[in-house]
Amino acid sequence: MMDKLKIISLLVLLTLVSADFSFSQVRNSKPFNLDFNREILIIGTGSVAAVTAYAIMKNIKPFTPEEISLLDPANVNSFDRGAIGPYTEDHTGDVLLYTAYLLPISFLAYGETKNDFLDLALIYGEVLLIQAGINGIVKGSVQRTRPFVYDDETPLEKKTSTEARISFFSGHTSMTAAISFFTAKVFTEYVDDKTAKILIWSGAVILPAAVAISRVNTNWHFPTDVMAGYVVGALVGYFIPELHKTKVSDNLSIYPFINLNKPTLNVQLKF
Repeated sequence: MMDKLKIISLLVLLTLVSADFSFSQVRNSKPFNLDFNREILIIGTGSVAAVTAYAIMKNIKPFTPEEISLLDPANVNSFDRGAIGPYTEDHTGDVLLYTAYLLPISFLAYGETKNDFLDLALIYGEVLLIQAGINGIVKGSVQRTRPFVYDDETPLEKKTSTEARISFFSGHTSMTAAISFFTAKVFTEYVDDKTAKILIWSGAVILPAAVAISRVNTNWHFPTDVMAGYVVGALVGYFIPELHKTKVSDNLSIYPFINLNKPTLNVQLKF
């Protein structure tokens, strides 16, 4: 988990360094625009969430053999119980997730999105950072037992790993949904053709659904895990770029308040 957060944070920082920070000089024709105050607020929130997630995940204690022996599949709700089964490697889910990470590179293949690639890369970094933070906080707080832990055929070393206690919600599904919905949202703001929009959104809906099915079929997640992950990821992937359709420089101000005993960051939003 920490390695992923480091990679995502590095992506955001590198994009910030390489991007043009003349946020006020935005072409009127651009669907999305950057605003210094808004970006600082989003990245700051994502960073706090990521650090919080790391602290929570770090304190997860794996099951002991004695605790595992007390687990009863009958205690799992009837809707989810069918997902219980032996540990299985989910190669399909892994491949689909890592492929999804590369989807925004397709912006370079289209003229309009290619011209705005640095701006879009920063927004993409924010999506990854926010989603990773949410994933870690929820997983580490809920600590739901994975389906394969309830199965007698699963090796004990798999049951006694910290991975065995972070079933809710599905990180693979939520992250894939966030990326695919972000990519679709961006493209459909640049493309006018209705058929193209339908195809783009169809792909965005199907990809995380395929990941969700794979996660359940390989006994890594319960159906409610992937359903919740899908919804959260889709919301993040859609609304982070949606926030960038409005310029907020005149309404939002962020400034530090210097106090030797308690430094604070003030956020003021004018209506």
